[in-house]
Amino acid sequence: MLFACLAIILSAQTDRALLIAIDSYPSGSGWTKIHAENDISIVLPMLLEKGYKRENIKTLINERATKNAIVHALENICEESTSGDYIYIHFSCHGQQMADDNGDEPDGLDEALIPYDAQRWYKKDVYEGENHLRDDEFEILLNNIRKKIGSKGNVFVVLDACHSGTADRDTDDDAYIRGTTYIFAPGNYKPTAINTNKKPSLRKGKRLSQIAIFSACQPDQINYEYKSVKDNTYYGSLSYAFCEVMNNISEDILINELFNKLKYRMELMFINKLRKQNPYFESTDLNEKIRIAR
Repeated sequence: MLFACLAIILSAQTDRALLIAIDSYPSGSGWTKIHAENDISIVLPMLLEKGYKRENIKTLINERATKNAIVHALENICEESTSGDYIYIHFSCHGQQMADDNGDEPDGLDEALIPYDAQRWYKKDVYEGENHLRDDEFEILLNNIRKKIGSKGNVFVVLDACHSGTADRDTDDDAYIRGTTYIFAPGNYKPTAINTNKKPSLRKGKRLSQIAIFSACQPDQINYEYKSVKDNTYYGSLSYAFCEVMNNISEDILINELFNKLKYRMELMFINKLRKQNPYFESTDLNEKIRIAR
């Protein structure tokens, strides 16, 4: 009977994924064309190879990836998940810094992912950032998922967006950039740096799952797209490097080792370019072995 119960529990555990890609924003939004949808074409096969079932991989692409739809999809993952589930979340889109609304950021700026219906420019009483997905709001949604799946579960997040750089193409002909230097804020807003030596850390807890978050670049760097020499196609640099690395990993790996492999792969991708871009990551346990599927 004990083994039968254990089998039932294990069979109930599920690998779930949410893939979000926005490359064509509405006319007048201020956001330029990128190649985010191409990322899905390499991330999805990688997840299937790792054991995810297609019916447990949800995608939101372009006009389907509104702010409400993204929040609803994350809430659905939380509702559907059970103890021990593994969750993979992937964003390929623009990113932007915006005025900190609660004083918790050392540099006075929140980071935000840009859904389909978010505008680039602040316009008082017209658009004041309500459709931006702030890091604070995203953290709450992630922590709710972490509580639901518990200490035996795992959350893995890949953010192929940036909050630095320019919104247009660089002087290099093959350089598409995912982000903008424009800070979304009222014209008189002046970021106030506080506790600059104190870096916020991911929340830990006995009842929370482990989590690892990979971002495409450091806060002061530009996130360039990468033109693959294999198929002459543009991809998000982090998405491409991540899939290349994960497709060559067949077992659990230390989070630090995974990050070093990812960083090295991205260095090789841009070795002949005058660009400096290093991925950034956070984890609740830097020395813990990790995998993206059970």
